[in-house]
Amino acid sequence: MGLHPRRILCLWFPEWGLQRLVIAQPELETCLFVLVESNHRGQFVRHCNRLAMRRGIRVGMPLSEAQTFVRGNDRLFLEEVAPADDRQALIELALRCERFSFRIGLEETDRPESILLEVTGLAHFFAGEENLAAELERVLSAKRYAPRIAISDTLGAAWGTAHFLARPRQPVVVPPGDWDRLTSLPVQALRLDPLTTTKLARLGITTIQQLFALDRPALRRRLGGEVLRRLDQFRGEQREEIVPCHPLPRYEVARTLEEGILHPEGIAKLWSQLLRQLLDKLTPHRLGLRQLECRCGLENRTTQLVSLRLYKATNDAGHIAELWRYQQEKLQLSAPLILLELEAQEILPLEASQQQLFDASESQGETEQNRRQFQMLLNRLSSRLGEEGVLVPMLLPDPIPERAVRLQSVFDSGTSSTAPSFLDRFHGLDRPTALFPEPRPIDVLAIFPDGPPSALFWQGARIDLAWHSEPERIESGWWQGEYIRRDYYQVRTVPGQWLWIFRRLQDNHWFWHGELM
Repeated sequence: MGLHPRRILCLWFPEWGLQRLVIAQPELETCLFVLVESNHRGQFVRHCNRLAMRRGIRVGMPLSEAQTFVRGNDRLFLEEVAPADDRQALIELALRCERFSFRIGLEETDRPESILLEVTGLAHFFAGEENLAAELERVLSAKRYAPRIAISDTLGAAWGTAHFLARPRQPVVVPPGDWDRLTSLPVQALRLDPLTTTKLARLGITTIQQLFALDRPALRRRLGGEVLRRLDQFRGEQREEIVPCHPLPRYEVARTLEEGILHPEGIAKLWSQLLRQLLDKLTPHRLGLRQLECRCGLENRTTQLVSLRLYKATNDAGHIAELWRYQQEKLQLSAPLILLELEAQEILPLEASQQQLFDASESQGETEQNRRQFQMLLNRLSSRLGEEGVLVPMLLPDPIPERAVRLQSVFDSGTSSTAPSFLDRFHGLDRPTALFPEPRPIDVLAIFPDGPPSALFWQGARIDLAWHSEPERIESGWWQGEYIRRDYYQVRTVPGQWLWIFRRLQDNHWFWHGELM
């Protein structure tokens, strides 16, 4: 629908503390270079270069043992790890990558080795995401850095791909919505703590796909909420924001009045003037706002906040003003207005819009116009009804029909949680176009016990059947809590209505679950 799916780029620098020192002092590559970490048990090897590894020195080895591998003509260089210096150097490197992203931050850990870049809507500036990643790789390699680069839909997926799929000078770009490739990653790609991954290994769970197949309540009971949180972040069902390395520029305007005003037309005129000033700050940078916050200061020293969120970033002053009028109707000012502040809180690059040159492309122009009108409709509806009042169905990779769909806000539907492999299993006619919220109990007349239905009874009325399909067995796993075991039938009634019914195998009761229109 024209909304750019969210895209995150992860830059991982393996053994970052070692990388930064070797780049600053190239002569360290000619000696045995070991980074040492001290704790209450003594000194241990934190990182070591390739020459040291050839001698047999390994990470985690006590320093006293590592020194026994040093030969007579070797030069050994020891240095204590400096996490604060490592972090500061990574921040400085991140800031030098600003031309590739409008939001850059570090991974949230005590000892970060990864830089995260928001690259949503930026691919066309580099003629594609593959070229963006390749150019970033070229720039960093020229400075002797050795990053792993990956682009995916979510922060968690990009992090996992960079750590377990990307290779030196081989960036990985995962197409939007391509989850099949990612669910085969090991559970370590979810950024779980070592204790949790050890527990999962003991249970025989080594991949993300195995985790998704397990029952969520059971996972929470056995491993706590952290695993579920990481799973939801990985698939984009729980949004993660990149914390910028330095504060992003604030785009805000304000006007203080000597005399307060209460008249709606006066407030609307003042608001329109400030909006124009705010958009004038964004337009030169080809930025649009997706969320606008308005603060109204009153004479009685109270403040009212009005938040306006849009379906997609825009700098269309007329459309934003129209949406503001809906919000202004809800304002109940208890005193005259003396201060009005507008702040663009969510800023994104504007979509590139190509003008049509020939009349032969008129149909494409109509499609673009229809798309914009639909986006405006969504904005109007959400302004009237609230964000949670405009929902879209999202398919989920679950064979149990009542679990295979979820309603979510249209503003959060940019990243679909649908697995393509799940959709490919079924043709559109294999599932009803109307699914009841709860299966309706019915009585069924069968030719022989446990056989297919020949007639059914609903609310005292008999419905004769002209045709039925072969049964489709749907069964849940033992780990999913509620045990489900059903045989589904597509049936056609004598008048020609198509129904979807099932027999619950535990007790042979029948239910009507949907219709095929």
